[in-house]
Amino acid sequence: MSSRLFSDDELQESTKLLALVVDAFTDEHGSEPTLGEFLEILGPSIPTNNAYMGASPIPLKFKAKTKGNRSYKSEPSERVADLNDNTFNEASELLAFLAERAGSADGQEVSPTDLAGYVFQVLQAARFPFFDVSSDSVVDLTAPVPKRIPKAKVGDVVAIPAAEAGYHLALVLADDQTGLALGLLRGTFSVPRVGNVDRHQPLHIPVYTGQALIKNGTWLIVDHQETLLGLFPDPPELYWEAVTAFGDRFGEYGAAGIIDGPKRLINKAEAEAVGLLNGTYRQSFLEEHLQTILNAGQFDNGPVPGFWR
Repeated sequence: MSSRLFSDDELQESTKLLALVVDAFTDEHGSEPTLGEFLEILGPSIPTNNAYMGASPIPLKFKAKTKGNRSYKSEPSERVADLNDNTFNEASELLAFLAERAGSADGQEVSPTDLAGYVFQVLQAARFPFFDVSSDSVVDLTAPVPKRIPKAKVGDVVAIPAAEAGYHLALVLADDQTGLALGLLRGTFSVPRVGNVDRHQPLHIPVYTGQALIKNGTWLIVDHQETLLGLFPDPPELYWEAVTAFGDRFGEYGAAGIIDGPKRLINKAEAEAVGLLNGTYRQSFLEEHLQTILNAGQFDNGPVPGFWR
């Protein structure tokens, strides 16, 4: 646990912010969250744009023990998955308040371990009745951080920081000799979570990039949702012009397919949609460049998978 103790005034304000999280959840579902649901809400709500919050995996996995030193166990909640962003925004405000008060007083960044300790203090002070247990029955709260270097796999959801705040979300479609194939989801997200998978639409045809920004923690693996794979072509395709630089010929307008497999000839509408005819199509992007053009909105009017099928 963190050694810093909050003042009574800070704990009183923190308790009010905790109540806002619970109220937002209750407004949607008609009852208070369980302790497990509350901790699940905190996980993706880490305020990454906060000057006092240090590096943290997202979602951060909180682990609680209750009286009798019993490990608190819970399964992922459908009620949390169905929430809109309001509850998560309130949770982010709570965590930002804790990080700012602690960080500004101590003059250093707040680690995930510190943050778990500060949330623990609030739970103890609030004596709040969650749906299943009272908050003051929590006797320990930790946030273990895995030490392995992250590596994306098919079905993982990657959060790419947006320019101002929030994230772009992308689904890992393949990892092959061409690179990491990502299916971009339409919109930006205030917290890096998929939520209800039925709400999502593809933004663009799949793009290829690398894993460097995933390995160094700039891009975050935040979920695993194989259900979303059906939004994109399987396997993700590359495009070739009608006449390539190597002298290959693919019909009148070009072709699509995998790099070492059969190709299908495409029509003029598809060639125009992906940018083959005006020379704007690119097979792959450096990670930093992909983030830059996402933030510039250059994909916002792009074709989506199935547009030409």
